[in-house]
Amino acid sequence: MHAVGTVFNGTRYSPVTLSHEWPTLSRLLFMVFCSCLGTTINGFFVAAFFVEHTLKKVGNVFLACIGMADLIVTTGVMPVSAVVLLSAGEWDTIPVCHVLQFLTETSTYCYSLFFTLVAAETYYRLCRTTAEYEMFISMRVGLVAIMVFTISLIIAGLGVYLGLDYDYCQRRHYGNFYFRVTTSVIFHAIPFLMTIFGLVSSCIQVRKRAREQVHYKRSQQYERDYSTTNLNITAFLLYVMAWTPYLVILHEYPSTNDNKFYHCAWIGVCRSVFTSFLYSSMNRNFRRAFAHLFYYCCCKSTLTGSFSNRHRRALEYKSATGDVRVHIMHQAVNASSPQRAASSSRETQEL
Repeated sequence: MHAVGTVFNGTRYSPVTLSHEWPTLSRLLFMVFCSCLGTTINGFFVAAFFVEHTLKKVGNVFLACIGMADLIVTTGVMPVSAVVLLSAGEWDTIPVCHVLQFLTETSTYCYSLFFTLVAAETYYRLCRTTAEYEMFISMRVGLVAIMVFTISLIIAGLGVYLGLDYDYCQRRHYGNFYFRVTTSVIFHAIPFLMTIFGLVSSCIQVRKRAREQVHYKRSQQYERDYSTTNLNITAFLLYVMAWTPYLVILHEYPSTNDNKFYHCAWIGVCRSVFTSFLYSSMNRNFRRAFAHLFYYCCCKSTLTGSFSNRHRRALEYKSATGDVRVHIMHQAVNASSPQRAASSSRETQEL
């Protein structure tokens, strides 16, 4: 096995562990920190769709798959890079680099396609009729998600292991020109245009409806729609900005030095760590779900709290039921007097 990396100005750069000019301990801490933090946050992001009732919708399946695409990087690429660093370069080999390139490309293809589906779901829900939206979500969402993952795996595998894609590990060839152009158009250019169109149109429709319908602007639905559309636009633009430098160098300046090339690639890789922070910090539903998950994972040590909470909720329910009965009896007494009945009716209308 040959070690990965090339020599540039007397210093060897590795696509797996980056520049050897950096201290090994610093690189190791960076990899471990990004891996642990990214895996936790992305795991919470995916789990949020199972614990928060407002997120349990068929249309949100594609958004959950975006978190799974990021999990491929934070649970696969970064931990392996940390293990390679711990091996003192023994496992810094071409096969290991190919595996990481395969996982990264799979994650990127999935992320791009799933965001296009998220934009389409948002567009049909906010900009089209109810019948059209129901027709869109009536398709086999699970089957579509599996197909996206399968296609991404196959294309990434063909590009990496058949040498059709750019030689990321050793940079000795540029791959097959037609394959690279086709994958760039199908997995990047077309999804980019469709995603931008769907998200921007949805955002405009939300603001237009808020101006025309006062009751919609004061509703919780407007808050959810406004937050979701803006978050999706921000997350997708962050994804585009993170990978644009690498794509520009890859297609326009393929002979650039290893320092710029690999650092630009790792900017895109590290993006998967921070995207879910946007949803957890700027969306109320995700904040509530993250709080429940954090409490369950970090603060819940026994089942006593669960049973006590359950009994407490039962007592509160009984108490609330008793209050309702008293309130009903009170209304019945008031109804016996015409004046009290009229006063009660006016209070109800005002409320």
